[in-house]
Amino acid sequence: MIWWLKAKGAPAVVASTFAVYLMAVLVREEAIPVPAVVGPSGQLLVAQILGVLPVVLLLHGIDRGDTIAEEVALRHKGRRNFALCLAFAILVVMSAAVIHLLWDRPESLSLARNCVGFLGAALIVRAALGPGIAAICIAALPLACAAAGRRPGGSAQPWAWPIQQPSSYLGAGEAIFLFAVGCALVLWKQRPLLNPLARTA
Repeated sequence: MIWWLKAKGAPAVVASTFAVYLMAVLVREEAIPVPAVVGPSGQLLVAQILGVLPVVLLLHGIDRGDTIAEEVALRHKGRRNFALCLAFAILVVMSAAVIHLLWDRPESLSLARNCVGFLGAALIVRAALGPGIAAICIAALPLACAAAGRRPGGSAQPWAWPIQQPSSYLGAGEAIFLFAVGCALVLWKQRPLLNPLARTA
């Protein structure tokens, strides 16, 4: 089991998760300007995009190795990958809770929400188009929301959950829904419908 966790890159995922939480605490309300496609131009908080890093590392780890060989192995790949995703979600939520309770850092809550939502969205895209395109889509998602997800008054659109306030129940609900769908696909489907970026022999 320890070898399997190392092969899936779990130590790197844990280290990067703690690193992005530390960075979120340090940068707090720092933001990058994002030109608007629709509505007023706005900013994307650094904490709102940091969750992309551990999610991409986890996505890479899930798809390491030979898919065909794992499918015929005695262990059930889907259940183990589901357990890995669930453990990651618990890690980010517990870390956010501890940081927020000890140091009153609401940005840690939005980071946890975004990590969970990014992972769910990545797993959904992975099931359709493979892990490579899923990683690209997840990296672009917060930028797209910041560019096109603001109302004229500057507040976030209901669908733009990555840029909603940390206390938004709607944003948390959307992230949890995406995570639930993504985990269901991990259990049900091992190979993507299409995989344009797959390496061919």
